[in-house]
Amino acid sequence: MARSPICRVLAAAVLTLPAATVAVPGASADPAPAAGAAAALPSVRPAASAGGATLQLTAMSPAVVTPGDTLTVTGTLRNDGTTPLNRPLVRVVAGSYPAAPDARQAVRDWAAATGPAQGTVVGQARLAGTVAPGTAAAFRVKVTGLASLRTDATYGALPLSVESGASAVRTFAGYQRIKQYQPMSVAFAVPLTLDPDPDLFGAPGTARESAWTSALSPSSRLSRVLDATQDAPVTWALDPTLTPSLLPAPADTGATGSRESALRTATELRITSASTLHTPWVLPDTDADLGAVAGQGSAEGLFESLVGRSADVAEQIHGRADIAWPADGTYTVRAETGLRRLFRVPALAAQVASTSALPPGLAGQTPGAAQRSSTGLPLLAYDDSLSTLLGHTRSAQEGVLSTQQFVAESAALLNELPGTSGRAVFVAAPRSFNPDPTAAKKFLSTVSAIPWLTPTGTEAELEAARRTAPTAAAPVTRPTTPATATSRPVLTPSRISDLEGTLRTVRGVAQIRDDGDAFARTWTRAAEQLASTRWRSAPTAWNTLSGRVNTATRQTTTAVKVAAGTINFLADSGRLQITVTNDLDVPVDNVKLLVEASNPRLRIDSQPPVLRIGPHSRATVSVSVTALAAGLVPLRTTLTTPDGTVVGQGADVMVRVTPTGKWVYAALGGIAALILALGIVRTVRRRPDRDDHPVPDTHPVEASG
Repeated sequence: MARSPICRVLAAAVLTLPAATVAVPGASADPAPAAGAAAALPSVRPAASAGGATLQLTAMSPAVVTPGDTLTVTGTLRNDGTTPLNRPLVRVVAGSYPAAPDARQAVRDWAAATGPAQGTVVGQARLAGTVAPGTAAAFRVKVTGLASLRTDATYGALPLSVESGASAVRTFAGYQRIKQYQPMSVAFAVPLTLDPDPDLFGAPGTARESAWTSALSPSSRLSRVLDATQDAPVTWALDPTLTPSLLPAPADTGATGSRESALRTATELRITSASTLHTPWVLPDTDADLGAVAGQGSAEGLFESLVGRSADVAEQIHGRADIAWPADGTYTVRAETGLRRLFRVPALAAQVASTSALPPGLAGQTPGAAQRSSTGLPLLAYDDSLSTLLGHTRSAQEGVLSTQQFVAESAALLNELPGTSGRAVFVAAPRSFNPDPTAAKKFLSTVSAIPWLTPTGTEAELEAARRTAPTAAAPVTRPTTPATATSRPVLTPSRISDLEGTLRTVRGVAQIRDDGDAFARTWTRAAEQLASTRWRSAPTAWNTLSGRVNTATRQTTTAVKVAAGTINFLADSGRLQITVTNDLDVPVDNVKLLVEASNPRLRIDSQPPVLRIGPHSRATVSVSVTALAAGLVPLRTTLTTPDGTVVGQGADVMVRVTPTGKWVYAALGGIAALILALGIVRTVRRRPDRDDHPVPDTHPVEASG
């Protein structure tokens, strides 16, 4: 197909008659737009109202008309005013694209415009009767001959405005008379991830049960994603948190027999049973925020572990775990180096990136889906604007407009290089994807039937990326700053470096508690979830969960403590008695007490053995010491687990040291001898003299006769 007619079509801007309707395809959208891209986002308007009337579109069929087809536009008109609408007229107006730097921007501008359009009425219908205030009436408008209009382009998309009075809804109608292009392949990926709810993790209870019910019940966002994509040819990108039984280590799945446990088991079964149909990508465990940590050089041990676990899950569901998908869609050479350090097992095979993060092609063309960095890493680049349109399927009305805008935008994308074969389009839903299942199903099925798009899978697009020669357009050295707040990382460098310390503390505390296994499962898992991408959209929720993890550990570290006090030590050597208390509701075991003298007046000869202390109890331990000089000696005490993790609260125990010596024993012996001698003398002096006291006559006196 010659390029000059295409250029003439894109330059046309005015519609005068149906026989001369200009066909200009093009549009744009983004799940993670780069800086400066906010104005390029599509504006999907599910309803438009003016003068008391509200128009909603419920269907446009077919999405792409061919010669002989009749376009049928259906919807509802609602009277939001206070007076009846008598036999209102609904019309379809063929308009003209506004002036814009390129065709894609022209489509975006048309979609974002409000109010009735200048153009030609190509179809209309008058409703019978009256639409009373507060009520709605259905309408149907048939439009014929759209595909037979005299225009230089043999395919494309027409800008349409569906209007009633001052109310208007902007949309598009695709058309094709002749196939004069090389079709593009299109593939989809949809994340299966959890919502940013801190109540999902941590202590069991009513709040946690309620959170998991909200996250996994049939009416939940995740269930709607599964419903929408269950039978569609899309790749699932899975957070292993949703498949806990497949993780290599025991996971926290709630109490056996609980509502949480039942829901998580059912969700895992649903995902695993259908996974082979969706060429699954397994994200790092917890959907770890690779975009925040890559290139930082801190907490890489933790993140490498989270990446490694995904390989075990991928093996069991016949998926792959070697593809990095940073949430913000950015790519830099430095970040690639960081990702390669994290993806050791499995080794990094490819990265998902945003087209807005990559330099444009020649003459400002949109980068293709298949890219390759200067180091040879395949890059799968999702089209920002088309991906955002997939996300705009939250209702039936929104889905209709998104679908028709996708038709127009994909035609504009095709027209950048219409005669080039092998071009690919990659569409990735955002992690917050929250579709109406019926609308999303219709969207996906309609897109798959667009004549200039050929459905394919992500594996085919990755293979194309592997074959792509590294060019100057692929490696990117500039970072992109997402325009939306939801793309800003919650994990700052300081928080990243603190994560591993938090986990060590949780595991250390668990070592001394009698309920240590349950404590470790619950709070280790909660701490690991702090590494997740999901908190980007809810930074306050991250703070809440982080606070709960720290509180759980502090409850142990403040409840196990050394009793402060002052001890008088009057000896050269001996034992000191130190008391440790446990205010927890559970026993603690294997607690080690480390005692250190703060000055050399007192020497610690041996440390006490490990302790076991019952709930709300205390234990006394002996410490062997030697006094070297008189004076006041503070003892520093530290409570630790067997592996050295500091737990509990130490306290300064004051010791008044008074060493004795051999003269003390001699003096004490002399004093004892003197006391003994004095006692003997006193006893002797008190003994009576026999000569000084006559002996009374004790003989009886005989009576005389």
